Amino acid sequence: MVHLLELAVTFIERLENHLETIRNIPHLDENLKKMSKALAQMDILVTETEELAENILKWQEQQKEVSSCIPKILAEENYLHKHDAIMPSLPFTSEVHIQTVNAK
Repeated sequence: MVHLLELAVTFIERLENHLETIRNIPHLDENLKKMSKALAQMDILVTETEELAENILKWQEQQKEVSSCIPKILAEENYLHKHDAIMPSLPFTSEVHIQTVNAK
């Protein structure tokens, strides 16, 4: 009797597992569609990430170019200062300052 009871419990456990598997079969198609959609979205994100990485690399190169030009620009500015080629300060700057102080 004990042996038959053990067999019955094992049978019921296996039956429950098989029933659960059968219940999930109708959802299999839906789950595959969800997975396919998620994969497509991941593919889009990968493409966008690659484009972003390319843009970052281009931006880095542009920044290097700009950074390399700064010493040249500063050197030219110093050269112009030494030869009085730069225009003197504009007179309206002090007037603006005075107006700002008077306005306060």
